[in-house]
Formats: sequence, structure tokens, C-alpha cells
Amino acid sequence: MKAVSSKSDLLLSVEDLRVFFHGDGVVSRAVDGISYEIGKGETVCLVGESGCGKTVSALAILGLIPQPPGEINGGKILFKGRNLLDLDEEALQKIRGREISMIFQEPMTSLNPVFTVGDQIEEVITTHEAVNRLEAKQRVIELLTDVGIPSPEERIRDYPHNLSGGQRQRVMIAMALACRPEVVIADEPTTALDVTVQAQILQLFKELQNRKKMAVLHITHNLGVVAEVADRIYIMYAGVMAELGDGEQIFRDPSHPYTMGLLAALPSRSRKGQSLYSIPGAVPDPAHKPPGCPFHPRCPYVEASCRREFPEMCDFGDGHFARCPIIHRQRTGN
Repeated sequence: MKAVSSKSDLLLSVEDLRVFFHGDGVVSRAVDGISYEIGKGETVCLVGESGCGKTVSALAILGLIPQPPGEINGGKILFKGRNLLDLDEEALQKIRGREISMIFQEPMTSLNPVFTVGDQIEEVITTHEAVNRLEAKQRVIELLTDVGIPSPEERIRDYPHNLSGGQRQRVMIAMALACRPEVVIADEPTTALDVTVQAQILQLFKELQNRKKMAVLHITHNLGVVAEVADRIYIMYAGVMAELGDGEQIFRDPSHPYTMGLLAALPSRSRKGQSLYSIPGAVPDPAHKPPGCPFHPRCPYVEASCRREFPEMCDFGDGHFARCPIIHRQRTGN
């Protein structure tokens, strides 16, 4: 499958990762054998509906899967050549926040309500770097300025409930960037922001990547954001990879029925006045996945073999892969 431009540029490699959850006598295969790579300065987008396993795969990178009920059932997570799954908690704590950080989707539940936002960002800095309180405070003010918080000298004394939803999300972004990490995992980082501020935050990410060679794993279902920022795109469905490629391949030549459905559901001026398209059905319960291709109950191209056999990834050329032999046969005649 398509890799980063050179192995020397490779920062993070997820290989055949499997994350299962146990409960009530059943096993939920939330992540069921996914692989992807992230290189220096890249933006890699992980796309799919809620329940596809995107966030679970990201939490596994940082060792944040609760065990039990969670279980890393197999695979590797290589960061600069080290398998993070082999590290103990102390070693992982040195990596979290400093080398790999994460922007969580729900800032109100991720921020501590009894500490000021300034104290919370400052703690990230002082935990990982030998700086005094005055230096740390100045860094916090600079970070809040970078993410567009007005009057940061005053806002550092505010508590999370004093801020709007969009401002809390900006604080989360500032915390993630506090120690200048090499990889930022951004889980729907612009969900709470209006489109103008969203554009500003995405531009900030671009500037930091150009300056710091910072890589971003962007988890989203917003294809508009994906089109704006992605170097490479991985489409997830029911815990597996359905398709991967660059932006032009995914948007101009989608090769999996699920990807086609996601793109067809985008609003369009050409369909003004018409009902929005939606993919019929829902993502399957990870504890009760259908046999064969997990998308077959919702697929307009389904054949008998799709109900029996789990499809392999098919090569559509130039680093473009999709898990659909039906579409591959239609396009190549093989």
C-alpha cells in the first residue's frame, strides 16, 4: 500500500491493529485489523461514520484503551521504530503530550472544571519540560494567542465554564500544541467552531506543519475538511479499512461503494431543492458483524460472494487501494 515518501520520513506506523472489547458474553471487534502510516509534516485523514472505530484506533496509539474491558488483540504501533504496545505506563507518559498529543472531541468533559485553563495548559509544559512558572505562563499566553483566544492574559485565569464551546476547543488545541509534539491526533478538532474560525484553526495547523514538520492524524467525518487538508485519506468502515488514497483519487475516482455513498451524501448546488442522499441502513454492531464484506447489507453492488467472503484490498494503481473486488473487476476486466 502507498507509503510515505521515504522510510526516513516515517514517524508513525500502525500495522494490523486489532482492538476488541469484552462484555455480556460477547466480543466487540471495534478495530479489526487496520494499517496506516504517517510521515513528517503529513496530514493523514481517517474518515468514516460514527462507530467505525476511528477514535478507538487513536486512543490505542496513546495507550488510553481501558483494559479491561478493552484488549489490544494484535498488531503493532511503531513510533520512530519503537512499538508503543511494548512500553510500560511510565514510558508512555513520557511520550504522551510531548511527542504525540491528542485533541479530544469533547472539550467540556476533557477539561478539568476546578482548574483554570491557564493552569491546565501550564501543567502540560511543566510536566515535560524544565521551565519555571514565569516561562511556562508566558508560553501559555503565546499558545492562547496562536489559537485565537482574545485577551489571553486575562483568559488564563478563567475556568472552562467561563468559556464558550469554541473557546474551550481552542484551549484543547493549545494544550495539544504546548510541547511542540511531532504528531498531533486531532479528533474532530473543529466540531464546535463556526466556519470562519474553523478555517483559521486549519490554517494554524498548516503553518505549524510547515514550521515544525509536525504530522497530523485528522479524525473526521467532515469531507469538506478532508478536501482542504489531507495529503492521504483512509476510509474506515466497521473497524476495517475500506479505501485509501490521496485527495484526488478519493474525490475524483472513489473505488469503494461506501466512499461513493459518503461523497453522494454531500450537499450540492446542482441538487438544490432535492432531498439529501443518505446511505441506507447503519454501521453494523461490532459485536455482530455480518459475514463476508461488512458493507454488503448496505451496498448497491452486492453479489453472492460478498455475503460469504471477506474481500481483500484491491490495487487501483498509484497507491490507490479499495476493498471491493466487484468495482475492481468492473474497471479492470479482471
